[in-house]
Amino acid sequence: MRNRFFILALIAASLSACASTLDRVALRSTADLLARGRAASLDEPDYQLAKDAMPAQLKLVETLIAADPADRSLRRLAAEAADGGAFLFLEDSEPARAKALYLRGRDHALAGLALKPAFAALASKPFDDFSAALKAATGDDVPDLFWAGFGWAGFVNLSKDDASALTDLPKVVALMTRVQELDPDFHFAGADLFFGVYYASRPVLLGGDPKRAKNAFERAHKSTRGDFLMAHVLNARWYAVAVQDKELFTLLLRKVLESPSGRLPQARLSDEAAKRRAAALLEKIDDYF
Repeated sequence: MRNRFFILALIAASLSACASTLDRVALRSTADLLARGRAASLDEPDYQLAKDAMPAQLKLVETLIAADPADRSLRRLAAEAADGGAFLFLEDSEPARAKALYLRGRDHALAGLALKPAFAALASKPFDDFSAALKAATGDDVPDLFWAGFGWAGFVNLSKDDASALTDLPKVVALMTRVQELDPDFHFAGADLFFGVYYASRPVLLGGDPKRAKNAFERAHKSTRGDFLMAHVLNARWYAVAVQDKELFTLLLRKVLESPSGRLPQARLSDEAAKRRAAALLEKIDDYF
């Protein structure tokens, strides 16, 4: 009798292990499928369709994360989906939702970084320790660094009345500086676009610098051969407005409206969003000049 119980227990343990293995295989297969489908989402030409699909896509990825929190590729997909959704679809129309989504994206990216011991509890570190930890980052960490910085920057930008949020801005700058050092071309020269906005949007007394903003936008345009349309929108909205160059503002936004979308791989959806923003900015040109 004792032997029979032992054999039954062994069989049960084996079946449980097999089920667990099958679950992991299924999970990884689904995660791989989502990663391969990422390009299709980013190249979606129908802006409204992409906007409507975003919540379901994000929740699917987060459901998989709940089953495997240590899957870095899933964390990256969630960070990009949350940050990108906030920027492309919600920032202008629903800023409160965008703020929450930016933080969600940031936290997914930070969780991906934290899978390396050097980056554990990164957000809560004092600035000097935060900066020191970033020195351990390598090229493999760039997506996590970028989406953490992107989400954090978006949250801070929408929290200008929150002093505690503004105190985190140096950490955002440190993240984007490290991205720039490791891979300046990542995500359509996204670090340069960040610095273009950063230096153009701040008063000179608080670190603003129109010349540095101009140089950052020029580097971004050079990296993408001028084909990433959102870069022109950001240049117009922040640099051209900062230096009160109405002609440049108009030129850049008309270029966006007249250019075809999707010249760069995985940029079509962003380009479609850029066209919408360009049209809206031109309608409000008298508010800026």
